[in-house]
Amino acid sequence: MSKSNKGAYLKWIEARQTWYIVWFEHGRERKKSTGTRNRIEADQALSLHNIEKEQPVDTVSSTRRILADVLSAYAKEHAVHVASATTIGFNIKSLIPFWGHRTVAEVRPVTCREYLAYRKKNAQNQGKTLSDATVSRELGVLAAAIRHDYKQGRLAALAPIWKPAPSAPKDRWLTREEVAHLLKAARTKRRDDNKITGRQRTHSFSRWHVSFYILLALYTAARKEAILTLTWSQVDLEKGIIDLNKQGAKITNKRRAIVPIPRKLMTFLRIAKSRAPENCADKCVIDYFGKPILRIDQSFRRVVADAGLKNVTPHTLRHTAATWMAQAGVSMWVIAKYLGHASTRTTERIYAHHNPDFLIEAKEALERRSVNKTPIQKLEM
Repeated sequence: MSKSNKGAYLKWIEARQTWYIVWFEHGRERKKSTGTRNRIEADQALSLHNIEKEQPVDTVSSTRRILADVLSAYAKEHAVHVASATTIGFNIKSLIPFWGHRTVAEVRPVTCREYLAYRKKNAQNQGKTLSDATVSRELGVLAAAIRHDYKQGRLAALAPIWKPAPSAPKDRWLTREEVAHLLKAARTKRRDDNKITGRQRTHSFSRWHVSFYILLALYTAARKEAILTLTWSQVDLEKGIIDLNKQGAKITNKRRAIVPIPRKLMTFLRIAKSRAPENCADKCVIDYFGKPILRIDQSFRRVVADAGLKNVTPHTLRHTAATWMAQAGVSMWVIAKYLGHASTRTTERIYAHHNPDFLIEAKEALERRSVNKTPIQKLEM
């Protein structure tokens, strides 16, 4: 339903710190101030406006719509159809304790800041640290859920979402020597101290799945979730390509890439395929004794520690792959396609400084002298 076919709705104008009523007349947008910051008072003003204008009100007031219902509807109607369903699920799980019992009207910049403090305090109580970026992603999911509810006609207005300012992108990437140490650690059985006997013992379990994950992450530059949910139906060994998009997943702006399989990775994929059962199309490429791996963070941290490395996470491997491409002179456009970025803007912001030849062609074109003098050259003479 287009805005021109909807009744009036509320919009928060950040510059004026006031709720405005927005509606359409003869295809043109109109708006007027409610004169209040209070959402409940703004909803009342909207109701009076609709009565005066005789505009239809077929949506629920944000003072009554519970956020637990908003998040649940978003999960069932949207999240299950996109590639990042698991990540959205984790974010919703984090949001529910604080927001679940509240109404949409209570979503304001001040409560968003309270949520940031709440999440950080809980993490501190558990002996963990929580970044602003994590909370920002969670609030992004909350905003998306409210937008979804609004588009479905269940809400009369959107809510103003405040998010922490984005931090500078992390520039931690691995050298080839560090990757070698990481793979060696993953292929070595781990030894630690037995707290009972005081002697060292060697774990009998294999960490093949960790080393395989490292190789897939480096050669595909894919995100953690994409790798852990990758099935054999997405891997075409004959054509030599990996389609990182789940079959049947909804196509969005965050569509994953289809990447070629490098020669070295092909060897490991063939070995893994030979060990898989015959009907393995819907089976995960990386598993642990036949079972899918939901989270690899703990095992990965142990391997990082055994390799003597610091500040390395599964996402560091994706960053490493893109950095290596940039250092090799690969164009920002190609890197963006490999990473699944919708445009080169993000790619350039993070990786352009790793490419020594970035924009060199443009500089040379500006410096090049042609037979016909340019206006600038004429002025210089």
